[in-house]
Amino acid sequence: MSDDDRLLADLRRMWQVADPPPPGLGAAMVATVAAADLDEEWELLVLVRDSAGEDLAAVRGLGTARMLSFSAAAGWSLEAEIDGEQFSGQVLDLGDDQDPTDVVVAVETRAGESWSTPLDEFGFFSLVAHARGTLRFTVRFGGVVASSHWVEV
Repeated sequence: MSDDDRLLADLRRMWQVADPPPPGLGAAMVATVAAADLDEEWELLVLVRDSAGEDLAAVRGLGTARMLSFSAAAGWSLEAEIDGEQFSGQVLDLGDDQDPTDVVVAVETRAGESWSTPLDEFGFFSLVAHARGTLRFTVRFGGVVASSHWVEV
């Protein structure tokens, strides 16, 4: 044990004995942090199709690309294609009052890496991401943040 480790252990013991945290402090801190961004509406993107579990197409085309389709409870959806490091797709059925160019799609990894891009005027996106392993898609617009479950790629 180093001198720093002994010092930290002594400090930890002192705070636990001399001034212990009040009961429920940990739970209250978790609730406070969780409620910090309540002005944003959170939504879950539900995976409704994953081409990884389907037979390969018998014709030329997207045989190497993985297709994922997500739907949101609000009625819009995200279609995503992963082909190596190329991520592309489209957000469909946003409200008529929603400008697609104000929508941002992100690919995020559990390691905290993130790549994002705005949609074009037709709702399409394309980005290069060095994302492998477990990742998810997050769509942000007008105070809405919608994330998918983690997907193994």
